[in-house]
Amino acid sequence: LEAERPDLVTCAHWKNLRQDMEYMKQLLEELSSYNNGDRLNLTLTDTNSFLKTLVLSFASSLIDTDIEFVSEILPGLPAVSIDSVKMRQVLLNLLRNAKDAVSSISYPEGTTPSVGLRAAISDGFLIISVSDNGCGIESEELSHIFEPFVTHKENGTGLGLAIAKSIVENAHGKISAESADNHTTFSVEL
Repeated sequence: LEAERPDLVTCAHWKNLRQDMEYMKQLLEELSSYNNGDRLNLTLTDTNSFLKTLVLSFASSLIDTDIEFVSEILPGLPAVSIDSVKMRQVLLNLLRNAKDAVSSISYPEGTTPSVGLRAAISDGFLIISVSDNGCGIESEELSHIFEPFVTHKENGTGLGLAIAKSIVENAHGKISAESADNHTTFSVEL
């Protein structure tokens, strides 16, 4: 429409209309992801390569920020059977949420906003943890964060963590969260 009617760009309501359309598109895509969270294409995946690629992708989104990103991927992690596309979606969602959490508050001088990803083996399970020192999650909210349409973000749909839970559980894993003293950690256990 803008190509045919360049005057639309100057219309007072055009920008809001475009933002509303983008929001609806995002909501429909997330609803589709939520409804298809049980359809996984599980393949044996090299965990170290998968995580290193993910970390590089996320780190590039922090280039123009003051956010410190630390990743610890222990060498020699075993291959796991996952849907790598959907697991990437899960982990990037957790990392973006952490980025949003540290971006939403002011830090005292000498404190750096920080996001971390750690992958290790514990009791025969691969544990991938995403942590931050952001705004934290209230304990009464913590028990509901994986439910659909629960959000505390201004433009959030409340589907990201519900989708993550569906994908992880359909891959025979567990996802959990803990938050105390403005430190939040999400853990995916496979």
